[in-house]
Amino acid sequence: MASAPEKSTPETNLPAESGRLTGHMIVCGLGHVGHRILCVLSRLGERGVVITRETQEEWRLAAEPCFPVLLGDARDEKLLMQAGIREARAILIVTDDDLANVSVALDARRLNPKIAIVMRLFDRELAVHLEKSMKISRALSASALAAPAFAAAALGETALGTFEVSGMTCFLEEHRIEEGSPWVGKTIEAWHRVNRLEVVARLSGKKTVFQPAADGLLEPGTRLIGLRLTNPRRRSDGKAGKGPFRRRRPGSWRAAWAGIGEWWRDAPGALRFALVALFHVVILSVVLFHYYLGLAWVDAFYFVIATVATVGYGDFNLMNAPPWIKLYGSLVILSGAATLAILFSIMTDLMLGTRLRDVLARGCSRFKGHIIVAGLGDIGFRLVRALVGSGETVVAIGAREDGEFVQTVREIASVVIGNPQMEETLRKAGVSGAKAILAVTDDDLANLSIGLAGKRADSACRVVLRIFDDKLEEKIRHDLHIDAIQSVSGAAAPTFVGAVFCPEILQGILLPDSLMLVRHQVIPPGPPTQGAAAGEEKSDGFPALIKKQGEKDYESYARYGSGSPGDEVIGIQWIPFPDPAEVA
Repeated sequence: MASAPEKSTPETNLPAESGRLTGHMIVCGLGHVGHRILCVLSRLGERGVVITRETQEEWRLAAEPCFPVLLGDARDEKLLMQAGIREARAILIVTDDDLANVSVALDARRLNPKIAIVMRLFDRELAVHLEKSMKISRALSASALAAPAFAAAALGETALGTFEVSGMTCFLEEHRIEEGSPWVGKTIEAWHRVNRLEVVARLSGKKTVFQPAADGLLEPGTRLIGLRLTNPRRRSDGKAGKGPFRRRRPGSWRAAWAGIGEWWRDAPGALRFALVALFHVVILSVVLFHYYLGLAWVDAFYFVIATVATVGYGDFNLMNAPPWIKLYGSLVILSGAATLAILFSIMTDLMLGTRLRDVLARGCSRFKGHIIVAGLGDIGFRLVRALVGSGETVVAIGAREDGEFVQTVREIASVVIGNPQMEETLRKAGVSGAKAILAVTDDDLANLSIGLAGKRADSACRVVLRIFDDKLEEKIRHDLHIDAIQSVSGAAAPTFVGAVFCPEILQGILLPDSLMLVRHQVIPPGPPTQGAAAGEEKSDGFPALIKKQGEKDYESYARYGSGSPGDEVIGIQWIPFPDPAEVA
C-alpha cells in the first residue's frame, strides 16, 4: 500500500496576485519532461503554476517568470488549492511516479470537474481505462511517444515525428530543396505526385505556411514537411502478413552453437580439463571393453556410461574379467564420479544463475545487420518492441539479470547481460556486425561512451544517443560524429502540451514559429462541410490530409469530396507562437 503523502510546508515565490489567476495551467513535476513542457508552454505565451517536490535550481529559475514554483507534494490538496486548481483550465501531471500521477488526477477531477487533465502514465492499458472512466483528456507515456523517433533515427529515416494509427505507421518527414535540385521551379503538386507524400507545410526561413497552395513554386532552401504512411504488416503482394512477433531471428541455430563455443572458451580451465579428460576416458574404455571383453560397440558404450555414472552393474559386470581390467574399471568409476560431480555443479549454476538463454545469447557476436539497444529501461523496452515489430533483428543489453524488463524482452529478442560501456559486453552483442546501436541508458556519459565504442568497432554503424543535458547535446552535435541525438522528454513534450488543446492528438511537433498538432478523428454524423474546394474540407475545424473508409487503407483526402460519417480522418492543427514582445 502506498504511503500517504507527507504534509508539506510549501515554499514559493508566487506573486501576491497569484491566488486570483484564472484560466491558467498547472504543471505537476519539474523533472526532464516537466522542464521541456514548460519550455513549450512559455513559447506559447501561457502562464501558470508548477508544483514539484524537488528540481534543479536552473530549471526553477527558468520557469519562475511565467510559472511560479510551489515546492511540495502535489498529492497535498492544500497545495493544489494554493495553485488555483478550481480556476485552472488545465493540469499536466508528469512526475515519474505513476501512482502519484493517478492520485493527483483523481484529486484534480474532484476539485474541478471541468479541468482538462493530461497525465503521464507508462501502463497503456490503464491509460485507456482512465481516459474512459475518469474522463481524462489524455494519459500518455513519454517513452511510448519517443520510441518511434528513436527507431526511425536508427533506421536512417528523415523523420520529424513517427506515430501509429489503425495499424499504419506514419512518418512526418522534412525534405529540403537544395540549390541545383531538379525540383527548383517545379510546383508542390508535382513534388507530391512523385514522392507520394501528403504535403503538410512549407518552411521558408523561420516562416511556416501550412497547407501550401498546390501550384506554389519550389525555391532553393525551401523545406517541405510531408506525411508518409506505411503498413509493416502488408507484404508487397498486398496480402496481410503474420503478426510482428512471429518472425524467427535469422541464424538462430548457428548463433546457438556459436554461443556454446564462446561459453566453452570462457569456461574455467579446470572445468575444461575435467570434461576433456572424461571424454578421453569414455572413448578409451569403449575401445578397451570392446576388444578385451568381446562386447559390441553399442554394448561397450552402454557399459562405460553405466560405469562412469555409477548406476550399478545389471546387464554387464567385471566379475570374470582379468584383475587389471577390474582395477581399470574401479579407476573409471572414481574418475567418472568426480568429474560428474563437477559437471553437475557447473550445470546447476548455469541453469539457475547465468541461465541457458544467456549462453545461447553469446552467439549474438556473430550476428550481421542487427540493431543493438543498450539499456533496458522504459525507452529501451519500447524500442525493442517497436524494432522487432517492424521485422528487425535486435540484441538488447541489460545491466542486471533482475532488471524490470529483461525477462519480457527475452521472449522476443536476444539479451546480453553486462555493462554496455565495456567493450567485452558490446562484442558479445555483435557490435562489429551491427547496422545500428541505440544507447538509451539513464546516464548521458554512459550513452556517449557506448556510442563512441560503436563507432570505433565499425565506423559505418549508425549511432543514436539518448541525451538529457541540452548543452551537452549541442556540443556533441557539433564536435563528434554521431548520427542522431534524441531526447525522450524533448520528443514527448510537444505532444503532452498539444493534448491540452487537442485531446485527439497523435503527435506534436515544434516548428520555428508554431506548434503543429497531428490529429486523428472519426467524422461524426451530420451534413458535410459546404462551400469548400476538394482537399480543403474540414473535420471539426481542422484541415484534413488523409482519410480511411471502413476497412480500406488511408488515402489522400484531396481525391474525394467531403468525408462521410464514420470515416477516420488524419489532419493538422497549428498554434502559432506569439511575438515575444507581445508576451512581455
